[in-house]
Amino acid sequence: MPPKRKTPVEGIRGKVRPHDPFELIRWLAYSQPDPRKALAELVQNSLDAGARNVRITRLRVKGLPCLRIWDDGDGVIPEFERAAALRYIATNIGHSRKRNLSLQERHELMTQGQYGIGLLGFWSLGERLEMRTSVPGQQPMRLVLHRDDSGFEIEPLRGRLLLDERWTEILVLGVHPSAQSILPGRRAADYLAAELRGQLLTRDVNLVYEDHMSRGRAQKVITIRPRRFLGEKLAGFDTLDVPGHTPIRLELHLRGPAAAAGAAAGDGDADDSLAVYAAGTIVARGFTELASLGLDHAPWTDTRLSGMVDFSEFTVAPGSRRGVVNDEAAEAFAAALATLESSLVEALAEIDRRRAEELDRTLIRDLQRAFRDLLRSRSRYVLPQVASRSAERAPGGEPEPAGSTDADVESPPVPTDVMHGSSPPTTADTNPMSPFDDDSLPLFPPGPLDHAAIAPASLRMPCGGRRTVTSRALDADGRPIDGAYRCRWRLSSGVGRFEPESADTMEIVVIGADAPADGTLHLRVEVDGSPARRCDAEAAVMVVDQLGPSRSAEGIPAPILVEDPGAPWRSRWLEDRWEVNAAHRDYRAAAEKPAHKLRYLAALFAKEIVLRSSGDPRLDKPLEQLVAVFSYADLRLVRSSKRKGRDE
Repeated sequence: MPPKRKTPVEGIRGKVRPHDPFELIRWLAYSQPDPRKALAELVQNSLDAGARNVRITRLRVKGLPCLRIWDDGDGVIPEFERAAALRYIATNIGHSRKRNLSLQERHELMTQGQYGIGLLGFWSLGERLEMRTSVPGQQPMRLVLHRDDSGFEIEPLRGRLLLDERWTEILVLGVHPSAQSILPGRRAADYLAAELRGQLLTRDVNLVYEDHMSRGRAQKVITIRPRRFLGEKLAGFDTLDVPGHTPIRLELHLRGPAAAAGAAAGDGDADDSLAVYAAGTIVARGFTELASLGLDHAPWTDTRLSGMVDFSEFTVAPGSRRGVVNDEAAEAFAAALATLESSLVEALAEIDRRRAEELDRTLIRDLQRAFRDLLRSRSRYVLPQVASRSAERAPGGEPEPAGSTDADVESPPVPTDVMHGSSPPTTADTNPMSPFDDDSLPLFPPGPLDHAAIAPASLRMPCGGRRTVTSRALDADGRPIDGAYRCRWRLSSGVGRFEPESADTMEIVVIGADAPADGTLHLRVEVDGSPARRCDAEAAVMVVDQLGPSRSAEGIPAPILVEDPGAPWRSRWLEDRWEVNAAHRDYRAAAEKPAHKLRYLAALFAKEIVLRSSGDPRLDKPLEQLVAVFSYADLRLVRSSKRKGRDE
């Protein structure tokens, strides 16, 4: 028996519709979990209505915590009667009259709302919402909505007279405890300043947050203003054309290394990152949220960048208002930014180079300042010899002969900034008798005599040359003592002589012998008292045929960075050059932080001073080991302090 033929099933066509419309409304309301964002949505409605004054008040009404948003904008659908306008709001959830605006109108008006669900955000704020509205010539009315309830009420606003006023007021009653903790004045004001930054920058609006519930000395009235972006503004990045769409507005800033490091570690302020805006309202805290558009990469994700990138044609996720829909406008936005990436990378690299040069100059100045007064309190040490520019070239352009002027033979060898072309040091910097550092005066007077010193600490002069030498009577802290003291000078035979011959003055002039010789200048300082004190000091004296055009003086040079990968040395002295191995792993680790780099260079220079002062080359290896241990410990201390700061 043949099988029966199956009757073909007819196709079915229809329209998608919700099983329960209010159930869909419930899920839309729950899609906004952030009370701060819900508050921003209500304030956004006031801005879209063209308000010039918006006042947010946190208060109690009949014992209930409440939030009130008042504005003087155009009002709720101003062309409708008040009851009809409020009924339209309540019965057209999911449809906004703002959606009828063209893209150009939305761009010019900086209008954000377009979904008609902004009021539903009050579910994350409180239990009940009242929308109160007044326009000239009409009875003020109010719309009442309840959380998780499909009913609404519209009624005249009792206690309000029929006045020629135009205002709108939103009152959220029964604010949830979870929302209460994040809505105190300053916290809420800072959030709104960041969330609505673009809107506040382009609108002439007075936005004020009044907190009547804060206690103590907390700020009660706060004017909300957009915070300035941190860092250096990048010139030339203002607008970017998008073919077929409105242009992109940009404001890009490059933050300093400390702020960028904090942002990379998650310790920075998220409001200062490079954020994405739609018509002035933030939709993405960073480009990492735009992975679907292929923009989650450098330079847009560079933690050093802060600012805003605003594109008014984004289609924003309706509920949370975070992220953008990957439509044709968003793809055009991504394509336009791609054309800007190479220029932005070049601009960042150029600023990095300039900042590195400025930072190096600052570090060298700090290093020179750290060792500048070493000879005053630690006269037994010898600074390296660095080339003197004044002796290299005479005013006429030819090398100046040694000993031809008084300046050649009488200028004391003091630390000078010889590497940066700066002006000569001031008198306070070069005077060896200056009792104090330039920055501050001591708290206590100098103590009794502890040791003596000779300035300069060593003498090198041509045959027959003259050099002024000064005695120094110092306390235990290296400060000149108060009162007079007696000096006794003695010079090795065959080295020369000194004036005056009485040898009991604080300052003498040493005159070199007629032939090259080496010797010692001895000083004894005596101070009367109970008990009497006396101290001795010595300075090496070297008399040479001539100093030559490349005469050197003791000083603090700038390091010359040398790339020598794999080499064990950290620093070395070649003629008048102080070289630092920039390829050494200790230098690379120190270079990441300016303060750590400065301490590393100071340790290397201290090593060079000890080597030169001791004259013992056997100290080279143990001093290198000392620097290695110091670098390791210093790096660990920096990391430990960071962890401790985060824990606290």
